[in-house]
Amino acid sequence: MGTIISLDIGAIELTWSKNHPGIDHGSLYQSQDRKAIRTGSRSRAQASPGYRASLLSVAPRLELMGHTLVRAKAEYEAAIAFGIQERRDRAEWDPEPIEWPEMFTFEEVCHRIAAVRPQKLSTAIDDEQQEPRRIVTEADMRRLPWYEIDTYRGQSFEADIVFSESTSAGYLLGGFDPYTALRLLAEAPENLECDVTWHFGPLVEGGYAEADEFEAGLPDAATFLIVTEGSSDAKILRHAISLYCPEISDFFRYVDMEEGYPFSGTGNLQKFIQGFIALRTPINVVAVFDNDAEGVAACLKTQQLGLRDSYKVCRLPDLVDFEHFATRGPTGDAVANINGRAAAIECYLDLTRIRRPALIEWGGFSRDAGQYQGSLLGKTAYMEDFLSFKGRKDRRGKYDMSKIIAAVAVVVSACVSIAEARGIAVIARRRRR
Repeated sequence: MGTIISLDIGAIELTWSKNHPGIDHGSLYQSQDRKAIRTGSRSRAQASPGYRASLLSVAPRLELMGHTLVRAKAEYEAAIAFGIQERRDRAEWDPEPIEWPEMFTFEEVCHRIAAVRPQKLSTAIDDEQQEPRRIVTEADMRRLPWYEIDTYRGQSFEADIVFSESTSAGYLLGGFDPYTALRLLAEAPENLECDVTWHFGPLVEGGYAEADEFEAGLPDAATFLIVTEGSSDAKILRHAISLYCPEISDFFRYVDMEEGYPFSGTGNLQKFIQGFIALRTPINVVAVFDNDAEGVAACLKTQQLGLRDSYKVCRLPDLVDFEHFATRGPTGDAVANINGRAAAIECYLDLTRIRRPALIEWGGFSRDAGQYQGSLLGKTAYMEDFLSFKGRKDRRGKYDMSKIIAAVAVVVSACVSIAEARGIAVIARRRRR
């Protein structure tokens, strides 16, 4: 019989191999997701190691691996193109005409997938039932671009008989990459608590693999180097990610030097990216500029360079909170909009926890930006307060992370766009073959 190892969500088997480790799914998990997984009936349950995590924690990892809705649509369009060609080829040699129904649109397929509840599906082949439960009927199957009529024509059984509810759901998802299928299932909030399981224990016990072949984590090529204007910016981003979205923290790497940070200032960061371009360094890089006068100008200049597809340049976002901010300059105190003028990363922290009013002081005129540059007074104190915050209420009370979360979202989005473009490029190359 052999031993099967598979990647499952609920009752749906997404991909499998027999007597062999097959695809390495370690990128979906972190080390703490390794658990003893119980199988069998209650009276004869056995436990062996595997990885298990909720779709809620896996979904953001899928995005950073490039399995986005945009990629899902590209995969489906490629499947339609292939399905149409297959039908045309068949019509040239098959004397028996076949009436093909119109294929589902991508939106129709997504709607059907969103209705699937993997944790509630039956695995029983209830062929004796007059109306067996199915996610996809045979009529629906024929509207999917990956339907193969020879799989069923001339067989001694009907397709509806050999399918259980869970395997019919698997057929609906079967034309997508398994990770893309997971991402589509994540569109339904009801599915986010469902477990994604990679159970390798039986394969190890059967002698077909070693336990150390199954490690959680990412290859270097899947990670992103985050480069900022200064070491404090990198520390703040790293801490924010560890607090807000620890499930993806291992995707990011930083230039982390306590002394002699080599890229301090907007000019040096721009030169750093120029150096990467000249060397054609094949890694994923995201350069993050501040939302101040010099940062905005340098960001625009850097974006105009001949960037590789694996390089992205972004700046911290404009926020409503910064439209009316206390400032001080040669003409005295005033309330001003500091977006694009003075919003360094420290401004995105909770500025209410230290007992003094947050204040921007205007400095010199930036010729590149065409306006004055400002900076937050006492910014080191705000940074130290944030880096000491452990994610729970402390002696200074709660912490408002809304602004720094908005900054993290910009950085993550830039990383996702790199991974998404890489995945779509792979699909495009396949279609050209």
